[in-house]
Amino acid sequence: MYFKVILKIIFLRLFRLVFIVLSLILFQKCIDPVTPEFEFSEELVFIDGFITTQTKGSYVSVRKSKLEYGLYVTTPILGCEVSFINKNQNKIISLNEIEGVYLPDNNFKINPGEKWELNVVLPNGENYNSIPEIAPSIVNVNSVNAIFNDKVTSVISLSGVERDISGHKIFVDFDDPIDEENYYLHRFKVYEKTVTCKTCTDGVYRNGECLVLDFPPYQRFQRAYYLANRDFTYGCEVPCWNINYNDETKIFSDEFTNGLNVKLYEIGNVPLISDNPFFVTVQQFNITQSAFNYYKTLKDVSENTSSLNAPLPTALIGNLFNPNNIEEFVLGRFTVASESNSSLFQNRKDLRDKVTNNASAYGIKKIDPEIYGMPLPEPLTYFAPCEETRFRTAIEPQGWSNFSQD
Repeated sequence: MYFKVILKIIFLRLFRLVFIVLSLILFQKCIDPVTPEFEFSEELVFIDGFITTQTKGSYVSVRKSKLEYGLYVTTPILGCEVSFINKNQNKIISLNEIEGVYLPDNNFKINPGEKWELNVVLPNGENYNSIPEIAPSIVNVNSVNAIFNDKVTSVISLSGVERDISGHKIFVDFDDPIDEENYYLHRFKVYEKTVTCKTCTDGVYRNGECLVLDFPPYQRFQRAYYLANRDFTYGCEVPCWNINYNDETKIFSDEFTNGLNVKLYEIGNVPLISDNPFFVTVQQFNITQSAFNYYKTLKDVSENTSSLNAPLPTALIGNLFNPNNIEEFVLGRFTVASESNSSLFQNRKDLRDKVTNNASAYGIKKIDPEIYGMPLPEPLTYFAPCEETRFRTAIEPQGWSNFSQD
């Protein structure tokens, strides 16, 4: 979405005016999200920060826009100095850079009623701050339900045919407090045991990495015979779980349900791509009205453009600013939230007959091992480590063993 020079000048002046007014009233008011109409360009800064009352839930992502092959994309900015600041105690919590994301210690969490802000310093010295937010009260999840449905989503096959995908819809119940306005953001994580931990394309797994094979000329026919278009897939050395996340922004306001028991509120779905059981952990965040408005704008824009992965990333201004350059657009938001968790173990063995149709659309990885006699470097390898990432873990989800029989 592009806009003309005169509109940009007007918007910049309005943005400066808003910032000055906010400064004069000591940041006691919230900034509503803005969907700016400006010409998308390189080097725009995107900051996504989240801090919560549960451990392992806080993070900061710092990215910048870049033009690649005629399309605008965002790439991580590494080497930043990122910190959370407790305004009640003037305490600074430094974050560590891990795989392109900035994280606090695993035991870090906040408390309801505390006021926090974010500070980010880029490698080039540019400084970005957030307007402080106070963590709301915690609203507990009463229960989580998974209900099977013949269609929870759909995909377009390579032949252009739309295929319905069955699965489980996820619902939550909770009691909304009567004495306050509440705004909710729901997310969930789905754990499923995996049998594959590494795939090497045109190569094999050796010494912790995929080794591309280089055959001498007299053996190239063997490479063509054994390895043409082949991916070697390796099992897991230890029990391992894949972690998937719901990709839909689910927000809820208690404007019409204040003080009521909210039952069977749908927050997403888990497609049926295997008959393995899954373990879902629901995260219910109580957020500020300003954060709710931001996520509502984000949801509206993403749904109107079909995907957040569109060539032009969603451009949203939240509560972040550059104190040294108030005319700079700082995209993204720092959200302070209070979190309640609840989990559910769901068996799917009785749905085995339905998996085939879904799997043909999604695809399921299976172990494709090295075989004795293939011209491969020794030693033959069949297993790989379960690497700890945001999408995979060897740490058994808390509560899994209470239900699982494996």
